[in-house]
Parts: sequence; structure tokens; C-alpha cells
Amino acid sequence: MARLGHGIVLGGGTVLLGLLALAMALTDRAWLTAAAYLASTAANGLLIGRWQTLVADSAPEPERPRWFAFQGSSWGVAQPVVPGLAAAFGSLAGTPGAGAFWTAAVAFLVVPLFLSYS
Repeated sequence: MARLGHGIVLGGGTVLLGLLALAMALTDRAWLTAAAYLASTAANGLLIGRWQTLVADSAPEPERPRWFAFQGSSWGVAQPVVPGLAAAFGSLAGTPGAGAFWTAAVAFLVVPLFLSYS
């Protein structure tokens, strides 16, 4: 994976995460939910360092702290927005749990679109 560009690895990884979230949203089998969750956790663990490397490689050296602060602030947007989206998707899906997984799936599947424009 080291030879592949950040966009390819992160785009492919977020598509994988989106598909795993869809699997969790659509299944009613506990073992499949657990397997998809474990795979999602492993994929996230591999991707987290790649996101930080992307920021470090993109930012001019004197501006890196500011770039990392901006990247970290994205959680400040996600935390208040996600519960409302999960509730909305939950009302459509029939259960709050499925709504959370649908929210994750949509969020992950949108990331490659943003990466393709950077």
C-alpha cells in the first residue's frame, strides 16, 4: 500500500468502510454485524495514519500545525450533525441502530468524491 497514492488508499478504504456500514445496516444477523464491525475497526486502524500522512504531505512545513488543527476541527462539525442524521435515517430505516449505520455508510461513500476534487 505504500506505493499507492493517498487518494487511492483513502478512497478505496472509505468505500470499504461504507460497504461494511451498509452490511451492518441491512443485516439482522448478530454474527454478520459483529464481523462487519471488526473489519471496520481494522480498516479504520489502518487508515487513521494515512489521513495524518496526507495532511503532513500536503501542508507547507511552517503551516502544518494549522492544517492539523483544521483537520481535527472536522470532528467539531460531525459531532453535532451526526445524531440528527442518524435519527432521520433511523425514521426511514425503522430503527435508530440501522439509522446510525446508514449515516455512516453515506458519509463514508461520499469521501471519495471529495478526494477526487482535491
